[in-house]
Amino acid sequence: MAQKNDRLSLPALILLLALSLGLGTYYRTIALDARPMHTDEAILATKFADFWTGKGFDYDPSDYHGPGLHQASWLYAKLARWGAPDTWTEADLRHIPALCGIAVILTTLLFFSLLGGRATLIAMLLTAVSPMMVFYSRYYIMEMLFALLVALSLASWWRWSLTGNRLWLILCGASVGFQHATKETFVLNVASALIAWTLACFFIQERDTSRLRLSSFNRRPSQWKPWHILFISSVLVSVASYSGFFRDWFSVKESIVTYANYLHRSEGSGHEKPWHYYLTLIFWRKDGLVWTEALIGGLGLVGILHAFFGTHKDGKKHRFLIFLSLYTLGLFTAYSILAYKTPWSILTAQSALTLLAGVGAAALWGLFNKGFPNLCFQVAIGLGVYHLCDESMLAIGPYKADPRNPYVYSHTTTNLLQLVTTVRELADLKPDSPPSIQVINRDQGWPLPWYFRTLPNVGYHAIPPAHLKGDIIIAEATQRDAILAQIDLADYQDTGLHGLRPGVPLIMLVKHDLWDHLMAKRQGLPPPKPKPAPLPEPPPPPAPLIGPPFPTPSTLQGPPASVSPGPASPP
Repeated sequence: MAQKNDRLSLPALILLLALSLGLGTYYRTIALDARPMHTDEAILATKFADFWTGKGFDYDPSDYHGPGLHQASWLYAKLARWGAPDTWTEADLRHIPALCGIAVILTTLLFFSLLGGRATLIAMLLTAVSPMMVFYSRYYIMEMLFALLVALSLASWWRWSLTGNRLWLILCGASVGFQHATKETFVLNVASALIAWTLACFFIQERDTSRLRLSSFNRRPSQWKPWHILFISSVLVSVASYSGFFRDWFSVKESIVTYANYLHRSEGSGHEKPWHYYLTLIFWRKDGLVWTEALIGGLGLVGILHAFFGTHKDGKKHRFLIFLSLYTLGLFTAYSILAYKTPWSILTAQSALTLLAGVGAAALWGLFNKGFPNLCFQVAIGLGVYHLCDESMLAIGPYKADPRNPYVYSHTTTNLLQLVTTVRELADLKPDSPPSIQVINRDQGWPLPWYFRTLPNVGYHAIPPAHLKGDIIIAEATQRDAILAQIDLADYQDTGLHGLRPGVPLIMLVKHDLWDHLMAKRQGLPPPKPKPAPLPEPPPPPAPLIGPPFPTPSTLQGPPASVSPGPASPP
């Protein structure tokens, strides 16, 4: 690929490099606190807070993945000198995936000798402005760290196959091992890579490039030595991560048996999507607004065709381009077959497709290399990049939490922060005796536990508890009738509906004395005087007597005037 007509002038190279890093950094770091925490972000942030405060990492083989993100966060937090968890902000946490997203852009430079100047710089620019890459680089989940590790393993694999330097091979193995510690679905990437490399070696065979060829068993044992290094380095890193540097071997065992659970989850578990779901994310999705990364998808397909049918003088590069194409197609196929689909799952395949998009762009650039066709091609590429920039700004701006954004997945509504602010104001009214708060939601109210982490006297329930006496009651709207059956609504102020997630509204009931105090404070008035305790009710009157009173000696002189005398008593 790095032919003479593929070279860029130094000013053009510097311009594209600066543009890629500038746009990529801007889109990934601007207004990181503008969007409320997603449930997954809040749970992972809470688990990292436990890890940070010395409580360790409790691996859950049924969910939440491995310790990789928390260990990477710990390293960054130490370097940035973070304080206690109650001082952390959304922006603090999201700087970690943002840096990983920027690192993915820079990792493209490791493929420079494979792709050539034009392809590398175009791939960098497309990675920088890809709306999907931008959106998830602003999410405190493990996806961008995972995408970085996958890109680093592919790049180091290429560098090893080119130079034979075992340090690249060790780096590749370490990246694979930390992929396992970050997300268990790394097995799909590893399986796709092994199959793709086997087929690539079968299609492109060279006398001097057999370092990483899957050898048959009748070859000499030394042919397997690179694979031994790769395997040992990956296992060491994975075990060290899961065990907390060889202290917790039970988590290492759980990291293996968890695949029985993930095999079950692959059937859907409520996240079922049609087989073409990921293709719509790349090429065309319309929900009030057209979302497309067709520029990346189309150029990526051209790059795949060029890998198979283009003219290649260097066998090593040809073989690796075949491998990269088969790996990308295999990964897309594997994720499309699985019923379980979430939009961020395809990031690693999309990252590899973007590398091939650089190859496709460079191939077309060489085809339209003179005159008016070349000008038209450059204008088309420029307009396509501008469209991706526009979509990125929409994805992180007005559509940052809008369900019509294809990258938004069961996200927290923006007006939940109004409820959070109100609750914090209510708690500040009585710092010495903070109000009791009861949250009732099928998912324990996430992400509210993250936002209420500094408040005492907060309880979380999936259903209304037996004793519902909170000063503040926040509940799913569907639980309203069950709550009103336990409380006297006259004692509470109903603050109306508040959004948690699309289709999940909340109600908030606040004791009248708290609410009146807050309203007075907002209006700059003195707090209302507490209402006097009601006077005790007078005792009930005695029960009326039935019939005349029992006679006493003073009444025996004659019958009462109102009573007629009866017959004389016998002596």
